This record gives sequence, C-alpha cells and structure tokens, in this order.
Amino acid sequence: MALAQRDAIDEKLTEMYFDKVTVNLDATSKLSPDEFWNQMQMVACSYKASMNFRIKR
Repeated sequence: MALAQRDAIDEKLTEMYFDKVTVNLDATSKLSPDEFWNQMQMVACSYKASMNFRIKR
C-alpha cells in the first residue's frame, strides 16, 4: 500500500474518532479479593500437581 493511501486512511480515522472515547479508563473489578485469591490458589495447586506429573514411556 502506498504511503499516501495509508496517510489518507489515517487522516479519515482521525476525523471519525476525534471526539469519541475509545478507551475505558473507568474499569472496575467485579471480583472480590477473596474470590481472586481462591482462584489463584486453585491455579497454583493445579500447576504444582502438573509439575509432579510424569509421563511414563
């Protein structure tokens, strides 16, 4: 693609999204800290179990 075409597309996108919010900066977690740590504990236990798993040949 020629540079002029790319620049024209960039210009058009800039005009289209000039006054729009495209990023959600107000993201809030709906997960409680206790739920988070319980899930992390499950992940850690699963990982630890998989480390001890040996495939017999």
